[in-house]
Amino acid sequence: MQSYKARPRERAEELLEGYLLEHKLEPGERLPPERELSQQWGISRSTLRTAISSFERDGLLYSREGSGTYAAQPKYTRDLRGLLSMSQAAASQGLVVTTRLLELKRMECGKNLAQRFGRMLGAPVYKVARLRSVGGAPLMMETAFLPAERMPGLEDKELERRSLFSVLEEDYGLLPEQGDEKVGITYATAGEAELMGVKEGAPLFWIVSQTYDREAGLIEYCRAVARPDRMRLVTVLERQGEEVGCHEA
Repeated sequence: MQSYKARPRERAEELLEGYLLEHKLEPGERLPPERELSQQWGISRSTLRTAISSFERDGLLYSREGSGTYAAQPKYTRDLRGLLSMSQAAASQGLVVTTRLLELKRMECGKNLAQRFGRMLGAPVYKVARLRSVGGAPLMMETAFLPAERMPGLEDKELERRSLFSVLEEDYGLLPEQGDEKVGITYATAGEAELMGVKEGAPLFWIVSQTYDREAGLIEYCRAVARPDRMRLVTVLERQGEEVGCHEA
């Protein structure tokens, strides 16, 4: 039986991955020059550059023209199965989330929000807009809407220091129990681009979520944009229902 021989690009990626695992480079640490690595591994520089480009697309490395290639900040992983706050999820990955409060105001809900929350038109809601950063780098802009009568005095809470989920649970007894989330693609507006450090029109994740407490009441409706180069979305696929066989007509 003929043994499988890895293609040059695949071998270069394996060698590069092994180097990163062995040396455990911190974000911002520089890799050895391409010439040195290509000679050490016995591969061409063009093949090595192809592997490096692949790792850059995956957010593992980044390059600075005339300076070299560096280890990137690890991506934040958003598990679509769970119902953790961003701070909780980041902590489990060894990452730190910081929050900048952009807007917090009490307002009257329009038709769309009234329907979502099952309230009368004009009922009071809170609007909470935040910029979330991981490792000091902007990752996500969130705009959340919450029914004001279920969380009076929210404007006095320290939402830059505490997660919104912890405030809801600890201060108001509202335990997020279930939710739904939709993910799509959008493009950065001028304002979003300035805050998130991307070019206007750059592609972003568009995430719309609804969170309910144990009484099945909607406690948060949230719209967010996130940088895809700094976030990874994961889930688990499971077979649903019985296996369907093929039948001839």
